[in-house]
Amino acid sequence: MKGMLEIARMSFLDALRNRMLYGVFVFVVLLLLAALAIATVTMGRTELLLLDLGMGAISLIANLMAIVFAVQSLQQEHAERTLYVLLTRLPSRGWYIVGKFIGLAAVLGGLVVLMWVLLCLLVAFFGDVYWTSVMQALAATLIEICMVLAIGLVFAHASSLFLGILLTFTADIAGRFTTTIHQFSAQADQPLMRGLGEGVYYLLPNLEAVNLRNGAGDIASFGSERMMGVLMYGSLEIALLLAVSAFVFSRRNLV
Repeated sequence: MKGMLEIARMSFLDALRNRMLYGVFVFVVLLLLAALAIATVTMGRTELLLLDLGMGAISLIANLMAIVFAVQSLQQEHAERTLYVLLTRLPSRGWYIVGKFIGLAAVLGGLVVLMWVLLCLLVAFFGDVYWTSVMQALAATLIEICMVLAIGLVFAHASSLFLGILLTFTADIAGRFTTTIHQFSAQADQPLMRGLGEGVYYLLPNLEAVNLRNGAGDIASFGSERMMGVLMYGSLEIALLLAVSAFVFSRRNLV
């Protein structure tokens, strides 16, 4: 446990030292200002439009950051040979994956919360919304980002940085259309296409199942049952993805 927490601490500090993190934060601030400009010239409830645009932008940027951080962090430590020193402090490689996940999730979670606070301040300036559903959407977005981060750790063991990011990005996109892919494949005439659709549906995590941004701020609450379902599904998927990542990493030849 001590070694795992040390890995988490080192991953957290390394991510904070990444200059890309601050560049992305500045970009998101500019993006929120652009959304503010768009919202002020539209008809209707400006606060809801600004909230929708801002939440979408934050989610997109945070997911891309999770993909890059997950793959880059592990491969960088492998290239710099610091990975071998870290593994000597742990009883198994699986603890390294868990520690890496905790450290990176802490950085990304803090970044998302900070951007969300800025967005809420802008929204509150124009009007009032249902803040309970907004906070529920924030919690669901944090779970979604952790799921994407766990997916990235699965593919971080690919042969190259580009391939790892590409595979994670592909799984991220497909994970948002698993239900649609399953419905279309069920109508296919070829058994192969139906089988592929079934495989995508059951193997890839359904990221839209934890998306509560649609309707956030416009409805009072998503309900405790919906939130519990999002929490349970997200936690289960994260645990399964980390187990897969640990299994792949334990079989990898680090020489």
